Amino acid sequence: MVESDVFPRNCWYVAGWSDEVAERPLGRTIAGLPMVLFRAGAEVAALEDRCCHRSLPLSMGKQVGERLQCGYHGLEFDASGACVRVPGQTTIPPGAQVARYALVERWGMLWVWPGEGHADPDLIPDFHWFDTPGWIAPRGCFHVKTNYLRIIDNLLDFNHLQFVHLRTIGNDVIADIPSKTRRTDRGLEQTRWILDRPPPPLFQRAGGFNGNVDRWMNVTYTLPSNCVFDIGCAAAGTGAPEGDRSKGIEIRSMHAISPETATTAYYFWGYARNFKTDDAATTELLKNGARATFTEDVELLEAQAAAYARVGARPEIDIMGDAAPLQARRMVDDMIAREQRTAA
Repeated sequence: MVESDVFPRNCWYVAGWSDEVAERPLGRTIAGLPMVLFRAGAEVAALEDRCCHRSLPLSMGKQVGERLQCGYHGLEFDASGACVRVPGQTTIPPGAQVARYALVERWGMLWVWPGEGHADPDLIPDFHWFDTPGWIAPRGCFHVKTNYLRIIDNLLDFNHLQFVHLRTIGNDVIADIPSKTRRTDRGLEQTRWILDRPPPPLFQRAGGFNGNVDRWMNVTYTLPSNCVFDIGCAAAGTGAPEGDRSKGIEIRSMHAISPETATTAYYFWGYARNFKTDDAATTELLKNGARATFTEDVELLEAQAAAYARVGARPEIDIMGDAAPLQARRMVDDMIAREQRTAA
């Protein structure tokens, strides 16, 4: 596949964690658009990362009160993107303005809308486990040298767990058990149950299981690039498939993928649990296990991207386990096509 530099833009992407924007501006490129994020009082603003005077990135400047000061000639901009001060003169030139992007701060994450359509906050994917009482959620971010859709391919592909993640969340009983995939208005839902089989290593240690388990692997994919996994396991035969998870452990593995360029992306992740929340050892175990698992994915994805760059586009075969990733690709393509028709 030739990786495209055309991205959906009438949607929400994570540009950073809230605590990344404090006393200094933060520069990020999201969906090919350079942005600068800075705090203006109680809000965080996202502006075009280019001074309208001589085009120096504003992220190279500094914060002056609730304004962003360009590091070249000191022009100052407010949260709307308007230039409100030019050192050495009392008047503001007409058109002294930079673009502003809609931004919502939610669940400790900074969601930006790089498009021109209505930025409806209700369309932000649900990551509420980051700040729900009774849940604890270690988090992190990778900068990945691959196209963002390759990361979505990987997340929606349960079968690779059996071969890539044997030290953490994989074992040898996954690929032979099919998933069920359902298309929704905003993406996909995929479910898989693995009954009366050994737990994967990370879950065995976290849950202290001594025998077989009933394991669930469910994912909600929200267009264009967000996944929340409802995963876990319970002692076999204790009622988990019928809804009783009391004899087990459950986790929400959260993934927000933000394209930077055609060949790079930001991979924001969280690993929330509602058991042993006061146990520091369990927190460390699961945080390290999650990071190790996702690092394995990143290494694989970057090696894959290097191979594509080396050999170019060649025909690929598809297998049954590709059903969900292929559906997601088609849905993203449709989303881009709708935006292009609207803009025409």
